[in-house]
Amino acid sequence: MNSKPVVAIRAFFTGLFFLVCLVLFPSAYASEGESPAEDVIDTPTALSQEETENLSGMLAALDDKRRQIASLEQRIGGSDEVSRPILQFRLAQTWIDLLLDGNGYARVVLDTKDAGSFGTEYWDQAIAELNAHPDIARFADQELNKHIAMPPTDLSAVDQASAYARLFKLVDAQYGLFRLLFDSVELAQQFDLDVTAQQKILIADLADRAEMNSVLLDLAMNDVTARRAGLQVLPEDGELKAGLAIAQNRVSGLAASLQTAVGMMDELGQNSSAYREQIIAATGEISSDTFSLEVLGNLIAGWSQSLVDIVIEDGPGLLVKFLIFLLIIAVSRKLANIAQKLFEKALDRSEVQLSRLLRTMVLSVVRNLVLIMGIFIALSQIGISLGPVLAGLGVAGFVIGFALQDTLSNFASGMMILVYRPFDTGDVVEAGGVSGTVSHMSLVSTTILTFDNQTIVVPNNMIWGGVIKNVTSQRTRRVDLVFGISYGDDIARAERIFSEIVEADERVLDTPAPTIRLHELADSSVNFIVRPWVKTVDYWAVYWDTIRAVKLRFDDEGISFPFPQRDIHIDTTAALAIEQAVEKSPQPLPEKPSDTGDSSLAAPA
Repeated sequence: MNSKPVVAIRAFFTGLFFLVCLVLFPSAYASEGESPAEDVIDTPTALSQEETENLSGMLAALDDKRRQIASLEQRIGGSDEVSRPILQFRLAQTWIDLLLDGNGYARVVLDTKDAGSFGTEYWDQAIAELNAHPDIARFADQELNKHIAMPPTDLSAVDQASAYARLFKLVDAQYGLFRLLFDSVELAQQFDLDVTAQQKILIADLADRAEMNSVLLDLAMNDVTARRAGLQVLPEDGELKAGLAIAQNRVSGLAASLQTAVGMMDELGQNSSAYREQIIAATGEISSDTFSLEVLGNLIAGWSQSLVDIVIEDGPGLLVKFLIFLLIIAVSRKLANIAQKLFEKALDRSEVQLSRLLRTMVLSVVRNLVLIMGIFIALSQIGISLGPVLAGLGVAGFVIGFALQDTLSNFASGMMILVYRPFDTGDVVEAGGVSGTVSHMSLVSTTILTFDNQTIVVPNNMIWGGVIKNVTSQRTRRVDLVFGISYGDDIARAERIFSEIVEADERVLDTPAPTIRLHELADSSVNFIVRPWVKTVDYWAVYWDTIRAVKLRFDDEGISFPFPQRDIHIDTTAALAIEQAVEKSPQPLPEKPSDTGDSSLAAPA
């Protein structure tokens, strides 16, 4: 018997046996740490119809982009000089769109695999697209470079601004192309492709772009510095102003482009601290994108070194200027004091009567004018332009004036008080609802010391807007007194007593003569007015002494001060009739006892 058929039959039944065992007892043949269920899940299934249609549509879109590129290349070959730049820019944009769509296709393929679906043909097509991206990026970059060029310097300001706007738009598109290529490299790594060479090329190209951008930014910053220096010499030159605006716009655009490059360099692990420092120096702003401890340390070191260089190179000159500045300020203060004293002596010798407020204001203005002139001269000696300072003071004055409208209203009222002089320091006044002695005056408010020693500050607007009563503005005042005697006293003797008291007081003035008259016949007394004239400073002393003297003389002479009295006359006949009517009226009945049982309300037994 031939042994080969037997062996074959034995092998067939053995395999069939193991197959049945594997189906019936899968766990017994699974290796340690593995699960049959997990093997089923990890095994990709076929793409669904929806996924297939989606990926096929994306491939069709990529093919359509390639046909557009071929068509544009043909049209560029037969175009004229006017339409060629436009077609070339469209070609570059289409290359960029092809790169963008290719990245999107590769990302969807990865997503379908992560979801458990897999299509070999689509996976291979994604790898082919990713491998073609470096060439696509190179073609797009070449087309963009055909349009990137610095605008001519002889263009007008408007044309230069427009040209730089187009330039920055192209630069942004170029950095967008780098971003797409960077994303393509990351996708290729997820497809397990070797991208080492591409990363080196990308890093080198990006470094070259950033360095070129940095050089252009330095040139733009130097242009800004030069134009600012020119404006210091010719501040009204319109061409310099327009050129400065364009240069500043160029600095902003180049700094933004360099910031984009710095962001991509950080993602690639490249050192960009020098470019960060340049961006901060160009824009004057420290943001989260540009800040780092290394940059901060370098900036501090650079500033410190710049300060040391300034001290070494310009220190002696600056020291001399500072000493001259201090000397001019000291001399100005001395001259201001001298001018104030000279004007004060001139005012003392002058016959013009000025209020204390006006006098103080004139002396203060003279002193401050001399001092301000000295300060301006000192500032000019250290190289500070006075034009911007004066302009800034004007703007600040306008803003302060608008914010302090009420204060300016008080100031205007103070000026009116200064001109018309309704009162002065030391006068006793009633103004703004306050009575007292004026202790201090300014152009904004007036300080009044009341008679009970309270200090009250009244805004000048309230004083000038109301009634002002100056009690001590005149040298003489009339003391107004009223005395009453009874109707039974001797009128002539009372008049004689008043005259003797007034004539005996040396403080009473002879001119005008005192007035002593019978004034009125009142309800309870006969009233006399006694009105002597005195110096203003003697008013209250004469007032009080005269009242005391009259009381003492009246007591000695037997003249009385009548109290208020009223005579009441009673008709006795009418009173008797009322009394009789009351006696004849019936007595009121007692009240009904309360039902509550309260004994206090019950009728008496």
